[in-house]
Amino acid sequence: MKVTKRKKSSVFGLTAAAVLLAITAGCGGNAGVKEMGAAAGQEKSAAAAAVKQVDVQFALDTAATGSPQSRVAVEQGYFGKNGVQAKTFDFPYGIDTLNALLVDRADVGSAADYALLNSLGKGDMVILGTLSRANEVSAKNSVLLVRSGINSEQDLAGKKLGVARGTVFEYVWAKYLEKLGIPKDKVTYVNYSSPDEALVALKRGQMDAIWASGAVREKLKEVEGVKELVDSSKTGVYVKAFLVARRSFVEQHPDAAAGTLKALKEATDYIGGHKQETAQLLFDKIKLPQAGVLKDLEAASYVVGFTQEDYEHLSEMQKWLQDQGILKGSYDLKSKINVEPLKKALPESVTYKP
Repeated sequence: MKVTKRKKSSVFGLTAAAVLLAITAGCGGNAGVKEMGAAAGQEKSAAAAAVKQVDVQFALDTAATGSPQSRVAVEQGYFGKNGVQAKTFDFPYGIDTLNALLVDRADVGSAADYALLNSLGKGDMVILGTLSRANEVSAKNSVLLVRSGINSEQDLAGKKLGVARGTVFEYVWAKYLEKLGIPKDKVTYVNYSSPDEALVALKRGQMDAIWASGAVREKLKEVEGVKELVDSSKTGVYVKAFLVARRSFVEQHPDAAAGTLKALKEATDYIGGHKQETAQLLFDKIKLPQAGVLKDLEAASYVVGFTQEDYEHLSEMQKWLQDQGILKGSYDLKSKINVEPLKKALPESVTYKP
C-alpha cells in the first residue's frame, strides 16, 4: 500500500463484522443472561402491549463498547414499555450511524462530538441528548498502541499514524501532536474504515501507531511487537457522545423521541448494577470480548441528559474545527439541538439554556 505525506490513504481489508466475529473471548455467564431474558419475557411483552407503539429504526455502532444503552433497552424491554418498537441496524462506527440518518436508513443514531459536528451541517439532524461523558478515569481506557521502534512520544515524528476516517480520533491526533509540538507535516495519516482494516494494516507495518479502545484495543494488542505507549488522558481530550435523530422524526413523533430517552435512562441505570450481564449481552449480540467490555464499563460515565457544559464543549470544538478549516460550511449549533423531548422525559437532566 502506498502512503504519501499530507494525503490520507485507505487501507482495504475485510468487513468490520468479520473481525468482530473473530473475537472469541470466553463465554462464561451466558446462562445468566438467557435466564434473565426468559424470566422477564412475559412481563416485557405485557408492558409493551399496554402502550401504543411507534416503529423506530436505530443505527448502532459496534466499536468500543458497542452502544450498550440501546442494546440493553432492547433486551430488557425498556423501549417497548415506553412506546417504542425498536428495530436495530449495526454499523462500524458512530459516523456510520449518522450517515444512515442522512440517507433515511435510520431514525436515531449516536456519535462522538467530532464526528457529530462534522456531520450536522450535511443534513437535517438534531441532538437529543448526551449519552456519555469521558473523564480522566475513562480516558485511560483509550490507549496509544505503537509498533517496535517507538519508545517515546517524540518518536511519533516521521511515523505512519492510523486514524478512523471521520471519527473523533482525527481530533485526538491533532490535539495530541499539537501538545507534543510535532508539526502535522511531519507525520503521515493512514485512514482505515473498520477495525479489521486497522488490524491488517498494523500486522503489515502499514501503520506505526493507532489509538484504540474497547474490544478493538484488546484485539490490536495481540499483534506481535505492538505495545501501549500512553493513554488518552495525556492528550487532554475528553470525548462526549450524543444521541442524534432526524428532525422530521422528532417533529412527527415527539412522544416516541421522549420514550426513547426514557428507555435509554432506564438502560443506563441497569448497566450500572449489571455490568457482567451487559458484557455478556454485547458478546452474544456482536461478539465483543467480555474482558474488554467489562473494563470499559467499570470506567465509563454513561448518562442521559444535556447540560450547559455539554453545549459549551460542542461549541468550543466547532470553533476549533472552523479555525482549522476542517469544518466545511457553517451552521448554527443551537438550531441543531432539540432538548424538548428530553425535558418531557427527564426534565431534571437538562440545564442547557438555548
